Order: sequence, then C-alpha cells, then structure tokens
Amino acid sequence: MQDILTHVPLFSELDKEELESVSQLITFHDVTKKTVVLHEGEDGGSLFIIIEGSVKISYYAPDGREIVLSLLEKGAYFGEMSLLDQQPRSATVSTLSDSKLAQIRRVDFERLLLKQPKVSLKLLAETVNRLRRTSQLLERVSTMDVPHRLYYYLKDFGDRFGKEDAEGMVIVKLPTHQMIADQLSTSRETISRAASALKKEEIIIKTNNPGESKMDMEALETLLQAIY
Repeated sequence: MQDILTHVPLFSELDKEELESVSQLITFHDVTKKTVVLHEGEDGGSLFIIIEGSVKISYYAPDGREIVLSLLEKGAYFGEMSLLDQQPRSATVSTLSDSKLAQIRRVDFERLLLKQPKVSLKLLAETVNRLRRTSQLLERVSTMDVPHRLYYYLKDFGDRFGKEDAEGMVIVKLPTHQMIADQLSTSRETISRAASALKKEEIIIKTNNPGESKMDMEALETLLQAIY
C-alpha cells in the first residue's frame, strides 16, 4: 500500500509512518471503463485518487452536449471541491479505461488535513494549478483560432502526461479527436484537419504502439510563439 501512495503526488512528501496512517483511511475500488463515478449535483462525501487508469471530468450543457473540462490520469485525484466547500458535485466524473480508484471519506479526509499540513499544502497547490490551467484554456479558446487552440492543448497535454524519448520527442497517448474537440469548443472534423497538418509536418508521429504518438514539443512552442 505504501509503495502505491509514494507515487501519488498528494502524498509524496509523507514519511513511512505518515503513509501508513493514510493507508488505513483508504478503500480501493476496481471500476470498469465508461463507468460514472460521480454525478454533477449529488452530495460530495469522498475524495478519489486514481491508482490506475484515467477519467474525464465533464458537465452537460442545457442542449444536452457534453462539455469535457479535463482529463486526469494515474496519480491525480478528484472530488476534493465538494469536500472542501460542502457543496454539491460541480461536475460528472467517468472512467475512460478500466481503473483502480482509492476512496477517502469526507470525515477521514478532514482529519487527515488537520494532522498532515504537507497534504494540505499539496492540495492547495494542485487546486491553484488546476484553476490556472482552466483559466488559461478558457482564454485561449476565446482568443485563438482552432489550430492554435490545438497547439496549446497538445503542448500542455505533453508537458503533463508525456515522457521524453532519446531523440527529445515526447511520447504520449493522446485523447480521441472527439474528446479534444469537446474540450476546445469545436468539431471533431476541425480537430482532425488541424491534427492531419501536424502529422504531415511530422510534429505528431504515430509510434508502433496502438494509440501512442510522439510529439515535437519545440515545434509546437514555435507555432504558439508565432501568434504573440
């Protein structure tokens, strides 16, 4: 259990004894792909940590369209907002793949924050980072054309989830074109055209592994700098 928790950023600065105290608060759940874990509007009673797999955070517009706010992968957590402000869930969370989630109940989480200031500081820093990324994404969506929205999105996604290879490219499993379009307020066809142009320039290159690509981050940065 402690080996798992040491790879979760929220708990990475805790010592062995502190990790043991956290592990006693956790319940694990194996969740299949496309399962709704949290519903927008319901009472929030737990924090969830992604041990394996990935999830999407979204809400539904009045016309029924799903608006994807963020994608989270291994080591990330969700559900903390309702625990902190005791308001209903602000979004729906569903799994993108078979996942293992760790659950901490509200009462236990509140005690943990009081006993472990390091966790409180990590939580605060990550919350601010998420708000900053959301603010930046909204700014880009409102001021950039679609290709530049995509460049910014890919650069941010690569920075967060990618791993650099020996050639300096970043290897990453990108979301589907539909998923990206839902986050950038555009159509799948428009994203597909912009992505095809990047592939033609070999800024995005498919690898031999299914669903995996490598990206030239310097080239994406150059494309972004061209509009400033």
